[in-house]
Amino acid sequence: ELVAVVHTGRKLALGDEIEPHELLNIPLVLRERGSGTLDVFERALSQHNIKLSSLPVLMYLGSTESIKLFLEHTDCMGIVSVRSITKELVSGAFRVIEIKDMPMMRDLCFAQQQGQGSGLSQVFMQFAMHYHTK
Repeated sequence: ELVAVVHTGRKLALGDEIEPHELLNIPLVLRERGSGTLDVFERALSQHNIKLSSLPVLMYLGSTESIKLFLEHTDCMGIVSVRSITKELVSGAFRVIEIKDMPMMRDLCFAQQQGQGSGLSQVFMQFAMHYHTK
């Protein structure tokens, strides 16, 4: 799951939940073109008739870690995987801002040769599918 996140030490004043149209007025830092994260975010925006080009994107960065560092020093919001910020959420450095009626779930796909896969690959796929739904 992708979430909107802000650094708690910055001055960006937002409630715990925003409407999708409010994104039009919030500075953003996002993953670069071609990333799965940006694709999921764009699909979620399109459900609300919002174009990525209409948002105030300050910067596109190449990794989640660079987004987290950027958020520490800038009054803006990022879109990242919730699993990538577990430590920061527990420590209170970041907080999640819910975007009302805008779930941002990644699709999980597997590709394998036709027929039954090897034991280890089957175990991995079962593990991934189990934790992908949590």
